[in-house]
Amino acid sequence: MDKFNNYSGVVHIHTTYSKDSVLKPLDLIPYLKKYKVDFAIITDHNNLEAKKYEGFYENILLLIGEEITPEEGNHLLAFNIKDLIKPKEDVQSVIDEINLQDGLSFIEHPFFEGNKIIKNEVKMKWLDWNVENYTGMSVFNFTCDGGERINLFNYLIFYFFPGLDKDRPNYKTINKWDELNKYRKTVGIGTLDAHFLYFKILNFKIEVFPFKYYFNSIRTNIITEKPLNKETVYEEIKKGHIYITHNYLGEAKGFNFYIERGDEKFLMGDEIELKGNEKIFVKTPLKSLIKLIYNGECIYQKVGNELIYERVDKGFYRVELYRFHMFNYKPWIFSNPIYVK
Repeated sequence: MDKFNNYSGVVHIHTTYSKDSVLKPLDLIPYLKKYKVDFAIITDHNNLEAKKYEGFYENILLLIGEEITPEEGNHLLAFNIKDLIKPKEDVQSVIDEINLQDGLSFIEHPFFEGNKIIKNEVKMKWLDWNVENYTGMSVFNFTCDGGERINLFNYLIFYFFPGLDKDRPNYKTINKWDELNKYRKTVGIGTLDAHFLYFKILNFKIEVFPFKYYFNSIRTNIITEKPLNKETVYEEIKKGHIYITHNYLGEAKGFNFYIERGDEKFLMGDEIELKGNEKIFVKTPLKSLIKLIYNGECIYQKVGNELIYERVDKGFYRVELYRFHMFNYKPWIFSNPIYVK
């Protein structure tokens, strides 16, 4: 697997075009460079004005999508679209319009109902699970999955000592992802939902979420034999040749999860016909707790840099990796599934 490239990206970023973020598109570049991001996808609310900035900046690929944001909920990320798509109450028609543009569609923060302490009413949940032909869903949203449980005490911990916080996805989302993958391929991505905002105390401007944490948190990483460009990013995301990482816990480039059969290798997102001589391999650059998930249930785990599993059956397999950091194991990597037919 040495011939494959790993590209690390940050997805779902809001800029001044969303009117709820203070950073302009090109203000992102120094952060992306500092934290060694290979590609980034801006997704402003109901807006594609940033399209004019799409391209390479110092070897960093900046891409522009859209967060289609109806007032009642059903937020949808649209990638690789050419024309603006307006929100509609009929969300299936929105998905169909994305597909007509050869775009990709991802359900975002499907179970987010606002902060559990403040109990403010927000309309951001996904409401219609009967829709069809969408690409996948965000399974780890940095802002929403942390924001729903934050209070003054853990906010201060997060702000000044982020390593002590235990960022984790909303497990309702993970469970739904597993449920969907039992009957349809559902690509999972990791998202920031980054809104760059200040609040003022006297004459001081203080970042609501420290901007640097966004760029060193949830990543969507692609595995490919191809060079980095717009077509490669969207092609590999569509295939599911991706894994999600929490970059703060360690650099994950070098991770891989695949099924081997003789000289054949099948990557995350691939479908394979069971023939009886398959082996599962997990390799990680950093020692971690590796959990092998089969049809939504953990069937094997070990601590180390490698896992090999030979009892392959029909169903879907994915892996979760946890790193021991600041007193406990914390979620580090979520792979996309491999589907065995």
